[in-house]
Amino acid sequence: MHEAREGNHFLRKTRAVMTGLCLFMSLLPAFMSVQAQAAARYAAMAIDANTGTVLHNKSGDEQRYPASLTKMMTLYMTFELIKLGRLSYATKIKVTKEAAAATPSKLGLKPGKEIKVIDAIKALVTKSANDIAIALAQHIGGTEANFARLMTRRAHELGMTSTTFKNASGLPDPDQITTARDMLTLALRLQDDFPTHYKLFATRSFTYAGRTYRNHNRLLGRYRGTDGIKTGYTRASGFNLVTSVRRDGKHVVAAVFGGKTSRIRNTRMRALLNKALAKASTKVTRKPAQWKPATRVPRPPPVVRAAPPPVRATLGYRSAAQSPVQTARPPAVVVTTTGTRPETAPEGSQDSDIAEIAVARVRPVLMGPELTRQPPATTAAVDRDTRPSAASPAGSGTRLPNFAPGSDFLHSPAAPAADASQSVGAPPSTLQAQAEALARNAASSPAIIAAPPPQDTPPAVHASRQAQGPFEIQIGAYGNSTDAEQHMEIARQRTSGLLDPYPAVTIPVKKGSSQLFRARFRGFEASAAASACLELRRLQIDCFVVRTE
Repeated sequence: MHEAREGNHFLRKTRAVMTGLCLFMSLLPAFMSVQAQAAARYAAMAIDANTGTVLHNKSGDEQRYPASLTKMMTLYMTFELIKLGRLSYATKIKVTKEAAAATPSKLGLKPGKEIKVIDAIKALVTKSANDIAIALAQHIGGTEANFARLMTRRAHELGMTSTTFKNASGLPDPDQITTARDMLTLALRLQDDFPTHYKLFATRSFTYAGRTYRNHNRLLGRYRGTDGIKTGYTRASGFNLVTSVRRDGKHVVAAVFGGKTSRIRNTRMRALLNKALAKASTKVTRKPAQWKPATRVPRPPPVVRAAPPPVRATLGYRSAAQSPVQTARPPAVVVTTTGTRPETAPEGSQDSDIAEIAVARVRPVLMGPELTRQPPATTAAVDRDTRPSAASPAGSGTRLPNFAPGSDFLHSPAAPAADASQSVGAPPSTLQAQAEALARNAASSPAIIAAPPPQDTPPAVHASRQAQGPFEIQIGAYGNSTDAEQHMEIARQRTSGLLDPYPAVTIPVKKGSSQLFRARFRGFEASAAASACLELRRLQIDCFVVRTE
């Protein structure tokens, strides 16, 4: 009996072991698949930023999903436009329906709400807000898809040749790919090209609309010397992190992709940084990259929008008999007889949606008092006097300015407009009226500049490929020809093909003891010049029209 019981016990143990072994064997493929997937997602690289030497590389050149590391590139594009003067921290970005519908993480702003660029930047750095990333992309690129194309083109110019972007946020897309090396390239370019803006990546918390958001990068304040920069996560990518550390004269940037959890990712990053810092040099031999503006990009597909109710082109005032100012109107275009571009009216002012196009080298046009208005207090002009015109109607009280041709407004942020204390005289009421007057009074009859159609989409510019028209568009005057050429190239990029038929020219001119270079596009017909300058003003690129000298 005793031997029988021992035999039964042995059989039961054998069956249990076999059952466990069978279960393990059945689960082994799934376990191996998970392990293989985790291994396939993992990549790590560390670079000595002082020398450019690669200190560690594990699959750093194999393609991975960037997840929210994408927002590093979105911010690079934003910083670039700020550097070019096309955006500022105070610029307001409108949240669209598409942006508001983004999946979390997000701020949760409703469609139509606005957020300043500085708050948008902090929202991307700390909260990694997808809705704000999309809103920024649409503000800059028109559509998120077009912005992604701009991101990809710019990334390749920076040397990130293994990277493709399909959106601005990093939300899942199988075609949105990068490498650890490319992300470290981007991290270094953010530091080299925008050292002031880069400091925002060290923001530990961000308060907006009464709520405070902590930075997802937990190494900030916990690993000595960490100054940024970004985390990322999707199911496909795993937990990603790019980090920059400056310690004891050493500077290391590192990337970890494919962590199973944020804790595991952070642990791996600390270990990687410890090893990298031990090998890093205190001697700085790497030369920072030299920033250059982006090159031209293909014209984006047109964006179809609902047209607002027709409105007449006005000077931005309304009489007591008029209804309240319409909110969705297109900018009016006013042709003045000045040789200089007035300053843009302050953001949010009644005149901020008026694009004034100046045509140089023509005589002043008579204006009755009913067609005049008082200009904004911030408007400035140069090279002019305000003597009454001998041809003014008796008793009209209208003072007509007499402008010197070819005067310039300095676009350099450090250079204020000359004679800014002078005020601008009253322009005529509509573009059509002025164009007709120009046709009567100009020394050589220019073509009539037609008012743009009352629609929200940009007017079409039908320019000949020969570009033989008698008008030019000036976008600024700069201290050297290189700056002028760079800003003209940026203008081509921003208009996405609109200016392609027209040659860019730099015209040297002396202004007192200063040497300036006018940046102009040549060869426009009158109507094409008016439409093109209107589109530039829509894109916040100041401009005015002059007749070719």
